[in-house]
Amino acid sequence: MSKLALLFLLISPLCFSKSFSVSTQNLWHYTRDYDQRLFELESFIEFEKADIMTFQEAWKHYRGKSLFKAFLRNEDYNVHYVRSNNTGIMKEGLAIVSTFQQSGKKHSFKLPFSKFFGKRLMLVSEIAISAEKSIYVINVHLSPFGDRKHERIEQLKFIIEKIKNRFSDKPIILTGDFNQDQEKDFFSPLLKIGFSYSARKEKVGCTFCDDNPYTDGDWNSKLDYIFYQKKFFELLNVRKTFEGHPISDHYGLRAVFNLL
Repeated sequence: MSKLALLFLLISPLCFSKSFSVSTQNLWHYTRDYDQRLFELESFIEFEKADIMTFQEAWKHYRGKSLFKAFLRNEDYNVHYVRSNNTGIMKEGLAIVSTFQQSGKKHSFKLPFSKFFGKRLMLVSEIAISAEKSIYVINVHLSPFGDRKHERIEQLKFIIEKIKNRFSDKPIILTGDFNQDQEKDFFSPLLKIGFSYSARKEKVGCTFCDDNPYTDGDWNSKLDYIFYQKKFFELLNVRKTFEGHPISDHYGLRAVFNLL
């Protein structure tokens, strides 16, 4: 084999792999300290934004304030947004936002234990990472943590059944605010069907933390997740977002992947 042919074989996997970034962020549906939070967002957005971003509590106040709109201000994004609540003063929802084309049908499912004020949703978008390959990105927001774990267990079962029955034909990245600290018994059904943590709590720590001035209590819980399938994706790196300059009561997560 010639040296040129050998070199091509060595570098060809790099040429044909496609790296991209994914983030998830709960935007905290309150206007408290809005100007400061907006300042932090605008100061660090170039560092914290991703090719694909999922949002929970993506809100807009009737007076025009909206961190979600601020995220979208200077880019031409493709957006999948579904409203989950409308109080008249505040409208909020879940969103999947991407620089890539969102091809195919966009899906939205109401999770078990949804309420009229406090709808819990599962959003699914098919996103074209390249001309040849597309993936599903899923965004979820489960019931509040505390004494409602039984609700989140049923919601996760619903999500898994939808994945198995409707979305098993393409690679999947599952993101969102699970309102659930990292516990083996809770997430084991998801791990059993081939998903992996992009960031374990032992690596990145909490996302709902007592060092965040907007967190209501002495919590140090990891509630926010990006799950991926190792047979389809290579995880390159992962970190928390807006740490030290919070825009919400949650820190976000940002991961970079290669699509294999």
